[in-house]
Amino acid sequence: MILETVDLFKYFALPRGEAERGTLACYRHTAIAELGVVRPRPALVIIPGGGYAMISERESETVALRYFQAGYDCFVLSYDVAPRAYPVQIQEAAMAMMYVRREQEALSLTGKTAVAGFSAGGHLAGCLTFLWRDSAIEALFGAECGRVRPDASLLCYPVVTADPRWWHRDSIVNFCGGDAALFEAYSLEKHVPTDAPPVFLWTTDKDDCVPPENAWLLYGALRRAHVSAELHVFEEGWHGLSLADFESNAAYRGEAVYRRAARWVDMSLEFLQGHGFCVPTQR
Repeated sequence: MILETVDLFKYFALPRGEAERGTLACYRHTAIAELGVVRPRPALVIIPGGGYAMISERESETVALRYFQAGYDCFVLSYDVAPRAYPVQIQEAAMAMMYVRREQEALSLTGKTAVAGFSAGGHLAGCLTFLWRDSAIEALFGAECGRVRPDASLLCYPVVTADPRWWHRDSIVNFCGGDAALFEAYSLEKHVPTDAPPVFLWTTDKDDCVPPENAWLLYGALRRAHVSAELHVFEEGWHGLSLADFESNAAYRGEAVYRRAARWVDMSLEFLQGHGFCVPTQR
């Protein structure tokens, strides 16, 4: 395995300003010379959650290693959180995606790049998925901003809506810096374009932190926009399950609630494979 951390501000020669993070932890496969083949890898940019107040470790390296095992080269974003607010998070996420796009040949990637976001990270991944034309992204990349759009998205118990009936208030307020004028602009279900990439959604019926209505509202918007989408709502389980396994849950004892929810990973891999994500062998 090749492990490295990329400072995105340094890579793009951008002033850091007050930003403290904006780094990308890279988990890449080492080419095994004795096999005598080259295996370009699909890429997965992972955006952990944390309510835009912190970065969840349980949704970072553990997730990267699981998808790494499945053949993906993985890139985990560490982004700025409150009190820093829009546009810094969306710009750091856009830089992460653009880094992978620009370096795909040097990194032996296939060119197929997905994003996976958890909770508030699901909201940020959703911004890349639906709002890649955002003015803050355009300010960085101009006409290239279309390259920020992922080829598929995995949104895991995501924060979606700014509707007070269903929202995760802290996430929306932290992202917008408390500016209520921005709430509707970043309520994702209201901004699904017809050219959005395929989206895989999952949540649990018992999530009392980010209500499952967030995923339902987004799925409805995807349907109306005729965007390919798949939604899974597990009957049991709470917010922040991550992989629903031993490594990502302190109380894990192999209970059925974990085993059932853990199926989302294999489902997501099948979803990605169905949309052209694979590990080709070249001689």
